[in-house]
Order: sequence, then structure tokens, then C-alpha cells
Amino acid sequence: MLGGFNGKVGSVIGSSWKGINYMRAKSSRSNRKVSEKQMQQRAKFMFAANFLQPLYAIIQVGFRKLEIQQSAKNAAMSDLMNYTIEGDYPSYSVNFRNLKLSKGSLQIPQGCTVELQGDKAVYNWTMDSGSEDDQQEDKLALSLSEDNMILVTLADGFSPRYTLRKYKRKDLTGELGLPNAPAGTEVHCYLACASTAEHRTVSNTVYIGTVTIP
Repeated sequence: MLGGFNGKVGSVIGSSWKGINYMRAKSSRSNRKVSEKQMQQRAKFMFAANFLQPLYAIIQVGFRKLEIQQSAKNAAMSDLMNYTIEGDYPSYSVNFRNLKLSKGSLQIPQGCTVELQGDKAVYNWTMDSGSEDDQQEDKLALSLSEDNMILVTLADGFSPRYTLRKYKRKDLTGELGLPNAPAGTEVHCYLACASTAEHRTVSNTVYIGTVTIP
């Protein structure tokens, strides 16, 4: 009632996050037995956290527009647990087609393809906005041309490869190394855009498909 504060007052702890003041009760130990449902939820949460850990640098950019009353990591965690993790305890798996590494309103690239060339995944995309108004098309293409391209190659159980700023949307192509995995491993390929303008908007993730490590 008297405004935000930091520290402990009796059984209440005050703090702030991103300019939001909040209070929470001082934690106390519980002798209550963990239920089966709680155990399963904790296991799913741990699976999700371990999966996201090597993707942290990517989701810091990809989910930055959702950092209002939660962190980018928490936003990505929520999306992963609600829409991407499949299976029942204790055998969880990731549906890589549903995986989101970015969420936002920026226009996604069109004509996205990927192909294997040697030990690289080569991405291609176009600047087509879908508009048949030439003037509108040219204006939109100009505003989008400097967007950074987010390219990601990801194999289950291996560290991802990615680039966040190496290529621009106007480049229309880019290449990326493959995860350090054995021959025959399936690699999932993703693409998104991040605006360099002041609004810092990002696009939704585009799942392009897979290549196989030769």
C-alpha cells in the first residue's frame, strides 16, 4: 500500500522485476508428499529447461518482444511445454515441427528452402510480400531489407549451430554449419527475421525442413 520495497518485513519479502514491484510470502519447508502429477510436471519442466539451455542466445532475440511481464526464457519455456513437448512421463520428446525459436509480428520471409551443400546447410528466401501493388511491394521490401536473418540448424541431443546477424533479408541466401553429430543424423532447419529498427520486432519461426549429415 505504501509503495514498493526491497527486503524482508516479517513474513513478507518485497522485490521488483522490470520495474514491477511485488511481494511474496517467505518460503517455508513442507513435509507434504509430492503427488504423482507434481512429479510428472517437474520432470517435464526439467526436460524443457535442459532442451532450451543451449538455445538461450537464440530465444533472447526470438522472444524479446514478449519480455513485458516475463523473461524471454520463460516465454519460450511456456510455449515449449504447451505446444512442443510430446509423450508421457518419463518418455518426453520434442516435436521439432512445432518448435518456436521466435514469436512476433514481423513479416516472415517467403519462398524459404534449404539444401545440403557439402557440410553446410544453404538457405534461400525471397523478398516477396504477397502484394500485387508494385508501389506497396517496393516500399515494404525497402523497409524489410535490413532485417537480420536468424538461421538455426538443430539435431536432437546435440548443440545447435546458429547465426543471428551475419545475413540480412536482402541477401536472399545464407549458409550455416551442421551440428557436430554422426553421419546419418537428421538436422532440423529454422529461419526467422529480427528487425534492426527501433521497434525491434521479430518474426515467427519458419520451419523449413531437414537435411541429413553426410
